[in-house]
Amino acid sequence: MNRRLAAWCAGLLPGLACLYVLLAGALGAISVNRDFRPTPIAAGGIPIYLRTNGVHAEIVVPTHTHEQDWRALFPVSHMRAIDRPAPWIAFGWGDRAFMLETPAWRDIRLGTGLRALVGLGPGAMHVEYVTRPDDYAVTRLQISARQYTRLVEAIKDSFRRAADGTPIRIDAPGYSDADAFYEAIPVYSPRFTCNEWVRSALSDAGLPMPVWAPFERTLFWHLP
Repeated sequence: MNRRLAAWCAGLLPGLACLYVLLAGALGAISVNRDFRPTPIAAGGIPIYLRTNGVHAEIVVPTHTHEQDWRALFPVSHMRAIDRPAPWIAFGWGDRAFMLETPAWRDIRLGTGLRALVGLGPGAMHVEYVTRPDDYAVTRLQISARQYTRLVEAIKDSFRRAADGTPIRIDAPGYSDADAFYEAIPVYSPRFTCNEWVRSALSDAGLPMPVWAPFERTLFWHLP
């Protein structure tokens, strides 16, 4: 009976994967916040970036603005080897084990990937100081101070915090000299992926986003 059940499940998986991709494409084509208009810098607009490595997207924002100074929450002492904050700071979320154990895609392990997909472990935040956002594949947006404040709150709400309110740094090396990992609240699952975290944060801030975005590509379909 166990062998029959295993064979039945194995036969079901390709169909479920196809349905998942089709659903992601369909919901990824439906836009929210269609009335968004960029805010010019002269009118108080704040530049932000959406960056991607082709699979995983992250949000890049100014390190210091009137609305938020990230330097106090993420001191350079948390990073491996930098002596001062860069002008920009990037935020990404994902499965804790996957992010810590997979510094490059060649390091991916089947067990780590499967645990992330079924949502068995906690999430983690990746924070990186960035000198030039354009060194990555990015889309630049200019948003209002009000929209940026909402985005800041969405990012902050994703961190698990110590008793004094500061983000809890994970004792693990980052990918480079300028990044670190932090404990996070959400749990990774097929419904809530790393890219869906980005979509949720940007959508809550009023930016044009799809209804659902488990894959990074659909995030860029709706941006001006």
